[in-house]
Amino acid sequence: MGMVISCSAAYCIPNSGILGSVAWGFSSVFIVLDLVGLSWFYCMVSGWTGFDGVSLLMAMLVVLVPTMSLVSSVGDYKFSEMGSNGKELGEVIYLISLVCVIFFVMSNWMDFFFFFEFSLLPTFWLILKWGYQPERLQAGVLMLMYTVCGSLPLLIIILMSWNESFTDSFLLMKLMGGNWEYIQSWVCILAILGFLIKLPVYLVHGWLPKAHVEAPLSGSMILAGILLKLGGYGLFRFVWVFEMKMSGALMFIVVISLWGGLVSGLYCLTQSDLKALIAYSSISHMALGLGGILSFYECGKMAGMCLFFAHGLCSPALFSLAASVYDWSQSRSVLLSKGILRVFPLFSVFWFLMCIVNMGIPPSLNFFSEIFCAGSLVYLSVFFVVPLVLMCLFTGVYCMFLYSVVNHGACSEMVKPMFNLSERYLYSLVYSLSILMGGFLFLSCFMM
Repeated sequence: MGMVISCSAAYCIPNSGILGSVAWGFSSVFIVLDLVGLSWFYCMVSGWTGFDGVSLLMAMLVVLVPTMSLVSSVGDYKFSEMGSNGKELGEVIYLISLVCVIFFVMSNWMDFFFFFEFSLLPTFWLILKWGYQPERLQAGVLMLMYTVCGSLPLLIIILMSWNESFTDSFLLMKLMGGNWEYIQSWVCILAILGFLIKLPVYLVHGWLPKAHVEAPLSGSMILAGILLKLGGYGLFRFVWVFEMKMSGALMFIVVISLWGGLVSGLYCLTQSDLKALIAYSSISHMALGLGGILSFYECGKMAGMCLFFAHGLCSPALFSLAASVYDWSQSRSVLLSKGILRVFPLFSVFWFLMCIVNMGIPPSLNFFSEIFCAGSLVYLSVFFVVPLVLMCLFTGVYCMFLYSVVNHGACSEMVKPMFNLSERYLYSLVYSLSILMGGFLFLSCFMM
């Protein structure tokens, strides 16, 4: 029914300009969602690959985010001779997308772990070659050190489980019970440390703001939209296979992540760099999604994956807007980028829309996923009401701070009006807004 309505609306709109392309793109996305909603069970395609609704949802995110990044960073391309920087940048983005799609459809642990780590190499090269600041080498090395060192205990746990069950297949391990004692003890913190760093959880988040600040636009969009979701999907699959249950160690992780998300929200109010502010806001949202998964209620796990998908579209759009500000003022400082409303009122509209979607306005996907995550956490323990209420409050505060400090106030001398303004930012923003605000019509396709 939703597929028929979306295609009819796209057919009635004239196929010209941004409105027609958005209508057809909107209809095609929801046609895919109708097909994703049919995948309720884990299906083995071969001995190497398998999928369910969550895998297909994350794979669709991998298709959407690189497309948005290529459209938004088209100014970085130089279509001149072979070997240009633009051509190489596109090849690196395609490689990251291919690796992530393969990661989401792997059905055994060793291939899963290989592609989980291999995705870091093209990302490191993206930051190292196309970064803006001389500190990009330090940011890339810090990202590699955090993630690789945190993944070594995970590799040991995978090898131990392989030695005990004589298989590394997801489905076979789950059918065998998957409930080993060392997974349910305090060792589980080491087992999932690699996923927690990739999310990232507060206290192991030091690499994320540096990587975002030093990365180019396409690198920041892919890092926020896809690579952070590798940790969330890996944790979801780890919990699903090993049938983990709530323990003192996992409760400790949930408490640290929630209070750390609150601290990150407070830290957003002290940032003067637009990209750093958006990066710290990601830590707060990932903490809520992690809490939903580790509540071990079906509603919480579904809402956690839906929140990862919604954040995977919202955060890259905010980075695209921050890049547009950088194009006009040649600075990411909020003090030098004021008064956008007076010069570019259309972009101020998108700033407002993306900021309120980021804070979870109804009926967006962010709203429904955050409500269900918070409900599952409160049902787990009533004491989680305090950090959840404060996190909700300060999320609204820093989102409105982000909008007001950039768009209002006296126009900065650094911001120069442009008459031949490119539409490349508008396409990616309209696509992401269409899915985020219209996704509630197909909510069962996002929460499965």
